[in-house]
Amino acid sequence: MKDLRTWSVSHVRVLLIALGFAIAFSPVVLTQSTVGSFEIDGNVVDSPSGEPIDWSLDAAGNTPNPALPNRTDYVDGSGQGDTIFGQGSKELEPGGWTCVTGSTPGKSDILKGSVAFRSIGSKRFMYVDFFRSGTGGDAHMDYEFSQSREPNPACPDVPKRTQGDVVITFDTDTGGKVIQVRAFSWVGNATSGTFTELALGSKGLLWDAAVNIPNAIPGVGDGAFGEAVINLTDSPINLQCPEFAYMKTRSSTAITSDLKDRTAVQTVSFRDHPELANASGSAFGIFVSALGTSQTIASVSSSQHGVGSTRNEDRLLSVAVPPTDGSIARGDVLFVSSDSTITNAPAQAMDTGVSEVANLNLLNGTITADAVRAEATTLASGAASSFSSTGSTFKNLKVNGVPVNNVIPNTRIDLPSSLFGSGSFVILYEREGSTVTPAPGQTSGGTYAANLRVNMIHVFATDIQPRVAGKQSAEIIVADAVAASDFPQQELCNVPPNQRVSGHAFVASADTVPSLVPTTVGFVDIPPNGGFDHQDLDSANIPGAVSAGASQSESSGSLGATSSTASSFAQASGVCLLSSPTGCGMSAQGVRSQSNSAANSLGASSNANGTQLVGLVVQGTPVSVTPPPNTVIELPGIGFVILNEQFCDNQGTLAASCSDGSLLGHAGLTVRAIRLDVTAPNNPLGLQTGEVIVAEAHSDAFFR
Repeated sequence: MKDLRTWSVSHVRVLLIALGFAIAFSPVVLTQSTVGSFEIDGNVVDSPSGEPIDWSLDAAGNTPNPALPNRTDYVDGSGQGDTIFGQGSKELEPGGWTCVTGSTPGKSDILKGSVAFRSIGSKRFMYVDFFRSGTGGDAHMDYEFSQSREPNPACPDVPKRTQGDVVITFDTDTGGKVIQVRAFSWVGNATSGTFTELALGSKGLLWDAAVNIPNAIPGVGDGAFGEAVINLTDSPINLQCPEFAYMKTRSSTAITSDLKDRTAVQTVSFRDHPELANASGSAFGIFVSALGTSQTIASVSSSQHGVGSTRNEDRLLSVAVPPTDGSIARGDVLFVSSDSTITNAPAQAMDTGVSEVANLNLLNGTITADAVRAEATTLASGAASSFSSTGSTFKNLKVNGVPVNNVIPNTRIDLPSSLFGSGSFVILYEREGSTVTPAPGQTSGGTYAANLRVNMIHVFATDIQPRVAGKQSAEIIVADAVAASDFPQQELCNVPPNQRVSGHAFVASADTVPSLVPTTVGFVDIPPNGGFDHQDLDSANIPGAVSAGASQSESSGSLGATSSTASSFAQASGVCLLSSPTGCGMSAQGVRSQSNSAANSLGASSNANGTQLVGLVVQGTPVSVTPPPNTVIELPGIGFVILNEQFCDNQGTLAASCSDGSLLGHAGLTVRAIRLDVTAPNNPLGLQTGEVIVAEAHSDAFFR
């Protein structure tokens, strides 16, 4: 009995020890977290792939998950050359910290780690992880987020502490079975103070965490890896967009304990992501669909995803459709190109398509031009998107035998029904563009995109062979350019302002009875979220209304983080109005109208700085200087002219720089160098009644 009791007690003791060992080191059962759509499972591989995500695409962590782009990685030394805190460096006494090199116990020795941020819907989450060299004890890890750029005088390798700095702690107990994730806010100065704990609640609500027990990461010991996620939006942590962060370790769970290892400080930023951007486009010279066939002549395309550039081009010396006589379309030189480019600096996606056709002849001379050029450009970044057709132009264009100057986009001219059937027409400078922006108030996850298509000549004929039975319809497009760009939205710390701009300019326009075609020359404009548009004209002429020499028009605008700005101008040289056999009843050596608008959180305003009228003569009377705004001169028997006409948007006043309009946070201004109103039907100059404008510029900006 004694032997049996001894055996039993001994074996029971062994069994209890074995049972305790099994309990202490039993596998920790982990599940994928519901916090932040992240796999808090004690490993790094995203498996299964997709939501919820994980740190890497492979088990060893060598391929970062692109679904977690706002990530800062830390790598630290080990052994005698490691950067550590000197003995006696207390968490609550930064004025007494010392920065030295040396070694620290394996359980406190940081090898590497990461801090990442991600927004899901309207909520932002922070993810952290660490790798340590030893597992012979519990982990006590800090992630310190600093507001100051200034170094700590006692330990210049780290920033000095300031009121409100945040520390996130990760502590394990009893072999990793118990994990605490806490948050603290510093109350004190650069020398000393205390921490106020920010309540995060229990595990699985605002935070979740895990360690690698059992281990599934190649080459890593059990308990050497830990990870956590925190809901920043719903927690009391004021840490939406930290600037500087570093990792450090403590000797125990107590926030007052001694400091051990430390990493280098890194800037935590929400960077742009050109690797996720796209640019694509195309161009062709001539497209013809007629007589039962369709063909596209000289066609290219390009596309780019992520940083890089792709270009394609093509060139033909001559083309004739049909090949026998070219009665539908002829051209001597066709050149097309498409460029898609995405860059890191500046971080943007840009696409440009170009199509050029020389010595064009359509429909047996119904439409001719020495040169036709289409250019479509789109630009997208993490904060804006825009499109531009700058560079699109005609040279010596004639339609129905009538010269046509540069015209406003989408100008329609009817074609003779006797030759091409009833309802036939041509659209000149056909332009269709759009931009996409994140939803109002959206701080992340949105996209900035721009799309543009330019067709310089687009013919629709209902019957190109009216003497042949049946309808022989035709569609012809000359000089087509397409561009598209998109870029992921920059993550923002605050709700973005409601903002927009607009602008336009033109060299001249005429609204007369009967109407003249074209009615506007040199027209440019920009979309609501900014852009650039420009035209250069050798001359500007609206028969019976106005003529001018070299002219320019331009409009530009942008949406910045703190302001909206826009500016437009139109200028012309050698201006002639009230033309008669004896000369110009009104002339100017040069005129320029300019409108500038800006809006920010303090208000909005517009001005006409840059507006000038030089060498102006009105019915023989010189006007030596730029006249005051809205100067009216009567023209007996003809009508009247307004010089330097200016008026604000939304009932605003010039005296208040257009800031007092009915729309809060908005200002807009229109400037016209010359506005001629012919009111007398039977005037001595034989002018048509109506309105002629020379050099109009408009801009407006909104910010709230």
